[in-house]
Amino acid sequence: MSESLSIDGFGPLPVRRPASASELGDLVREAEAVYPVGGATQLGVGLPPTKPGFAVRLDALNQIIDYPARDLTVTLQAGVTLAALQAVLAKEGQRLPVDVPNAERSTLGGAMAVNASGPRRLGCGTLRDSVIGISFVTDEGVEVKAGGRVVKNVAGYDLMKLHIGALGTLGVVTQVTLKVTPRPADQALVAFGVNAAAVGPTLDRLHASASRPVAVELLNAAAAKATGIKLSEFDPWVIVVGFEEKPTTVTWQVATLRDELKAAPVRDLTEFRGVACDPLWAALVALQDRPESRLSFKAGVLPSQLAAFVSDAMAAHSDLLIHAHAGNGIAFGHIETELSVERASAILAALGGASHLMVRRCAPEWKQVLPVWGNTRGDRDVMRTVKRTLDPKDVFNPGRLFGDV
Repeated sequence: MSESLSIDGFGPLPVRRPASASELGDLVREAEAVYPVGGATQLGVGLPPTKPGFAVRLDALNQIIDYPARDLTVTLQAGVTLAALQAVLAKEGQRLPVDVPNAERSTLGGAMAVNASGPRRLGCGTLRDSVIGISFVTDEGVEVKAGGRVVKNVAGYDLMKLHIGALGTLGVVTQVTLKVTPRPADQALVAFGVNAAAVGPTLDRLHASASRPVAVELLNAAAAKATGIKLSEFDPWVIVVGFEEKPTTVTWQVATLRDELKAAPVRDLTEFRGVACDPLWAALVALQDRPESRLSFKAGVLPSQLAAFVSDAMAAHSDLLIHAHAGNGIAFGHIETELSVERASAILAALGGASHLMVRRCAPEWKQVLPVWGNTRGDRDVMRTVKRTLDPKDVFNPGRLFGDV
């Protein structure tokens, strides 16, 4: 029996598993529409497909091509999972400092397509900062390359950045070269509770801190409970601050933060150190993917406006599980209770303070009503022009990013 899958109820789409970039090119040339699929962990992101075709899974393209560890670079095929990549890098005391949920299933190509990132983006950046070379198959079935395998290269146009976050609509990524970093010698997480009125002033204090955290996470009570952090009844919000460096530096930064917080209205300050941090890091990364959620959104605001935004979000729906990369102004919200599409629409409308708001998970039929990609911005026409230029026949993921081109 042949394999198939559906995306947002569209399908079933036959699944093809090319064994090489050349075979993938042959498939693209014969197809009316191609739907690239990585680990299938983020298929709910985007609009429903609009044309019949087939899904392409790159499981067979899962090789490490070149890993000159001393150069702090690695070249690999796009079907490699993030967990497999991190395991290879760990043997050399290195890592890709990008947090991706479901790393055992998530592939590098899929993570690039949705621009996946997590708590460490404050101190370590995102995939856009790590990718230095890329190969992808065009709508003509030809594999092309951009960038290179060395950190200091100026080869060609910066096509890598276009593919990150493009949801696979500009081509099928086959190979990637990444910058990697040494694994930090030590780590610490400092968690503490604050009341609603203290969220804004405390975040301001953290932004002005002499310490240099790699993560500043804000969680409401529901999100904190999901991570296993224990709260008192007086702590409706929790802030988690992460540090990674050599031991003496981590010790100094934690001591500096503790000193700065002495005059702040924080409670239940708890410190995790070394390997004791690992379960909480993992829980923080996993928060953004809640399969049981009936509505999930991602919002972007100025960091200085984050406290006001999460307050408005809680006022819009009290059952919200909300967490944020507070240093970056990025917030995620999840509703796991019964919900109508009318109520979902009203909640999103109440979050008008976000400069960007997108729906990450909802019922497929709701996507005809909800603003999946948020309000139309001035860059939408530029993005459409890029799509028409690189994929004029609308072969790759048609309908998923814009609905039409």
